Amino acid sequence: MSSAGCISGCEFPFPVSSLGAPPLPDDLCVVFVVELDKGPYGLGMGLIDGLHTPLNAPGIYIRTLIPDGPAASDGRLRIGDRILAVNGTSLIGADYQSAVDLIRLGGGRLRFLVAKSDPDVSEKISASSC
Repeated sequence: MSSAGCISGCEFPFPVSSLGAPPLPDDLCVVFVVELDKGPYGLGMGLIDGLHTPLNAPGIYIRTLIPDGPAASDGRLRIGDRILAVNGTSLIGADYQSAVDLIRLGGGRLRFLVAKSDPDVSEKISASSC
């Protein structure tokens, strides 16, 4: 299977292409669930609103991962990944502060629905000066 990314507006998983048909990276979105326990300093990840990046698209994205923090130690999250939901509450259309509040008040163990970003999205998120 090709390691296809997720377009910035992707909100739901799409099925993998049929056998014999070439994968369509722009139409394939890898969505997965990550459960994280907060550490003594939180989750160890920084978020950013995609509207405040060169991506200029709505959504809550991972901007930083602190080495040895819970998010980085899990190994599945990357800079540029989009957080779609927290503990079952959608972040689609949510503003940055609402997303941060939801995470802060969500308890010691949080369940994230995450869309994997393609390298272009990751580059634009990490290039942000915000």
